[in-house]
Amino acid sequence: MKYGFVFSFLLVSYCPYICVAQEKPTNSVILKMDQTVDGPFGGQKSRTCMRVYADGKVLYASWWNSAATFVDPKTGEKSRPEHTASTEYRLEEYEIYELTEFLNSKPIRRLAAYFGPPHRPIDYFETTQLQVLTARGKPKQITTREYYVADLVEKSRYPSALVVLMERINQIEEKAGEKGQSAPVPPDCRLKP
Repeated sequence: MKYGFVFSFLLVSYCPYICVAQEKPTNSVILKMDQTVDGPFGGQKSRTCMRVYADGKVLYASWWNSAATFVDPKTGEKSRPEHTASTEYRLEEYEIYELTEFLNSKPIRRLAAYFGPPHRPIDYFETTQLQVLTARGKPKQITTREYYVADLVEKSRYPSALVVLMERINQIEEKAGEKGQSAPVPPDCRLKP
């Protein structure tokens, strides 16, 4: 009885310190994605950045210029209209749980740091840089080239973990673009070339 009381006292006394130490910060970025695309038309460019936080917040920003070149009839100057969109979206609890579990899985930890282009690029150049924050707090960098233009046969050569990760990122991008609320561009996003 005496030891039970002492144990209970110690547990109650130190619980706040133990609980605080085990909490994960909810504002930490667990997934970063930065993408640059040049082409397919000369001078056409786009930049995209996405940040996914441990609490489910998603910041998504995109900049692109038009494929068409316009000429001012008075000055003769050529220009391409530019567009910028930036949104904030929140993932459902189950979505962030599944994503966090997947990002901390062995297949993701074992992915190579670089995946070259599936075929020789001609007029379309795309680079996607990912940073995954693992449970150990160590960031893992993954870079792909021309991933989204790969055909089915070419995609079959990629590790399945990469295919699933890129598909999940694409789904989050679509939701953030369609359902997200307008928000400022994240300060660490470099959108314009």
